[in-house]
Amino acid sequence: MRPPVSFSRALRPAAASLAALAALACTSCATIQVPAGPDAADPACADVVRSAPRTLLDQSRHTTSSQGTLAWGSGDEAIVMRCGVTPPGPTSKMCTTLTDEHGREVDWIVEDDGSSDGVVRFTTYGRSPAIDLTVPREVAGDQPSAAALDLTEAVSGISASRNCLSVQDVQ
Repeated sequence: MRPPVSFSRALRPAAASLAALAALACTSCATIQVPAGPDAADPACADVVRSAPRTLLDQSRHTTSSQGTLAWGSGDEAIVMRCGVTPPGPTSKMCTTLTDEHGREVDWIVEDDGSSDGVVRFTTYGRSPAIDLTVPREVAGDQPSAAALDLTEAVSGISASRNCLSVQDVQ
């Protein structure tokens, strides 16, 4: 008569096979290294991360290395969001208001390096904690603001204390 085989011993080969399959299936799931903003632990950042969309510009969300951060896509073509960055003060840089289909508005400072293969950086204006978003042109083409617009619902949970001004506002 054979000695009884323990249940856990009998499942070890199956568990090892499942682990190998999971590792193989997740070879593109590497954690994206993103430095946290100084105020990433602000509870408002947790709300933004929790309510951010699962996909952005047809890119899937990937795991990031730091609190208050998100990334969609991978490698140099990843769209990266960092919550808890230092809020910008008054600036002469381009500032634009993006309004979603529900009438929610978020003001963003836009910095574009001007190259066709560069990155466009958006930083919320008038909100604390602030959020920055980097959008590679390789992913966004000529519509990088679409990524910022898709974050309007999540970002609008942080109250605005200031707004972008136009030339007409200061005359």
